[in-house]
Amino acid sequence: MEIQEGGSRYESQRYNAYWNNAHLDTRFRLDKDASSDAIKHLKDCRENPTVGLLLRKKYRTNNYSDCFHRNLNLLYCDENVQHAQDSFESKYNNLYPKTGKARKYLIKNENVVIDYVKPIKKGLKRSLFKFFSKIM
Repeated sequence: MEIQEGGSRYESQRYNAYWNNAHLDTRFRLDKDASSDAIKHLKDCRENPTVGLLLRKKYRTNNYSDCFHRNLNLLYCDENVQHAQDSFESKYNNLYPKTGKARKYLIKNENVVIDYVKPIKKGLKRSLFKFFSKIM
């Protein structure tokens, strides 16, 4: 982890990603703090899309998966959160029109994490991904 003067790198983005997930992965219903924290996290994602997605993956827990999906659906009913999500998605698609899917795939499979890059593991899954990415 890279340490900068006064704290670690991306400290505010880490904080926002953590609290975004903390509000979603709980048995309790959402409150107004959940939507404000989600909007802060989505603004961070809009400013640094790859870092935002990496931090979202890092702080994602799976304690209450049913409640997570319920809270996520309730959160996206809020117009402000939906607007922030649409803004992030449009910026992401404009920045990475060709590599966006590959970035999300690498983040989802944790081949790239926020603190370091994992070594390449050659295998059937990687070969299939490379083959299908050339076709599309």
